[in-house]
Amino acid sequence: MKALVALLVVTNPAWAECDPDQNMFMACSFPNGKYVEVCLTDELARYRYGRPGQSPELHLALPYGDGAEFVPWQGIGRTIWEAVRFTNEDVVYEVYGGFDRVEAVEWDPETEVSPVFGGIYVEDRQGEVLARLECTPGTVEYVF
Repeated sequence: MKALVALLVVTNPAWAECDPDQNMFMACSFPNGKYVEVCLTDELARYRYGRPGQSPELHLALPYGDGAEFVPWQGIGRTIWEAVRFTNEDVVYEVYGGFDRVEAVEWDPETEVSPVFGGIYVEDRQGEVLARLECTPGTVEYVF
């Protein structure tokens, strides 16, 4: 059984912060008021999803090769993107982040929303999409 970790008590409303030994991959909020955060170490990927200030609805901490998989950018095209896949039982959560290189160069932070994007695809093992969430523009923290 994959490691499913439930946080029982969260007193800090800013629960979505990577631990000091972890690196931020991507974090954002959604129009439904919920938040996702993915943090990485050399051995482990951590996924947290829920409402800020409350215990996460889902918290996965999975080792690479045993539930977690990093999907690197292929190096082609004007859009740079990466993803981390978490497999928990029969459900796959793919959290992605990226940016359009052309828009990033021409971006004016005074007048435009950031060209950085992100979201989550939730699928069953047969590839049927169970949910697709796109981050609210301007809330994405993506570290390339």
